[in-house]
Amino acid sequence: MHSREVWGLAAGMLCLTAAAGLAGLWLWGAGAAALLWLLGALLTALAAAFTLWRYRQIRALSRYLAGVYAGGEAADIRDQSPGELGALKDDLYKITTVLRRQAADLERQKTFLSETLENIAHQLKTPLAAIQLQTELWESPGTAQAERARCAAEAARQVERMDWLVKSLLKLSRLEADAVPFEAKELPAAEVIRLAARGLLPLLGRRQAALSVCCPEQALCRCDPAWTAEALTNLIKNCAEHTPPGGRVTVTFRATVLFDEFRVEDTGGGIPAAALPHIFERFWRGPGSPPGSAGIGLPLARAIAQGQNGALTAANTAQGACFTLRLFR
Repeated sequence: MHSREVWGLAAGMLCLTAAAGLAGLWLWGAGAAALLWLLGALLTALAAAFTLWRYRQIRALSRYLAGVYAGGEAADIRDQSPGELGALKDDLYKITTVLRRQAADLERQKTFLSETLENIAHQLKTPLAAIQLQTELWESPGTAQAERARCAAEAARQVERMDWLVKSLLKLSRLEADAVPFEAKELPAAEVIRLAARGLLPLLGRRQAALSVCCPEQALCRCDPAWTAEALTNLIKNCAEHTPPGGRVTVTFRATVLFDEFRVEDTGGGIPAAALPHIFERFWRGPGSPPGSAGIGLPLARAIAQGQNGALTAANTAQGACFTLRLFR
């Protein structure tokens, strides 16, 4: 196709050259005609050579695009030389780079979705199996009334766990999709801490762990109270579960010009060094995790912090683990 175009261009220019030579022969004589024919032939050759060179460049770009489409790497074809061909190379490089990045992001999202669904199925499998077992015991003719009551209570506990798991996953998904409208309010920080600890008193009692709050009543913080309390609840719960009987969980608040800070510490001996890089990963369960732990609480707390222009970090102190939740102003 390109050859026909080049030959057509050459034929057209040669026709014009012949016409110009005949006109020169008629007007100025044989010498002028010969000179016009020679110049026309040279111009035709130069135009044909330049056109072939451009076609070769375009053919190379076509091969490059075909390679990228087939899954090859997006090589750096940028050209600093002026002209439309150089600009085209730059544009194609930018487009292919963006497309490759988007393809890589889609592949990561696909892998993440697959792993998430697998983890959700695994998390739901345990309570479903427990409910099925309790149902079978309930329906057994030889099961005593007291045992049936215990089966009903255990089945209800597993249903409650499944309800918490599904709701937590939905919250985490909304947070990661930036679909949560946080409403910042200025209110006493102690009120947020009380809201967070309200439902954890039975757990603290079972663990024989004391809860200490170091927060002046007049200290104010600016946050979304419900979501911030949710994050603190998960942090306090995590510390309570890893604190031995007789231990203590301490919640401290301080306000600075730049941020409001909640610190949650325990006396559980600290987080293993190998576990520190992973504790905020979804579904990750470290050594010593309590039975039934889903690995959702800490990722949920971090997503809440990030959604309020904040950060959540973990470290170890001389007594145990320490979580620092900062909400920047």
